Amino acid sequence: MTGRRMFALAALALALLAVPLTSAPARAAVYVGVGRPGPYYRPYYRPSYYGPRVIIAPPPVYVVPRPVYVAPPPPVYVQPAPLPPPLPAPGY
Repeated sequence: MTGRRMFALAALALALLAVPLTSAPARAAVYVGVGRPGPYYRPYYRPSYYGPRVIIAPPPVYVVPRPVYVAPPPPVYVQPAPLPPPLPAPGY
């Protein structure tokens, strides 16, 4: 019996939670759009006209080749070759 009573109490609690406490009025509307997407709300205010836009171009960027740095070659040191030993004098 307690199982049935708990089930009935849980079902009643879920049913009460499903019913909203305040009833919201249902609103129905029919939208007919001619030439514009979506609903057309009244009054429709047009945006004000501010005149032609002035576009200022950024300054030009000049592209030049990068500078070439030339370094002098390193100095070359010449070492004299050793002399061969003197030849013995011929003995006649």
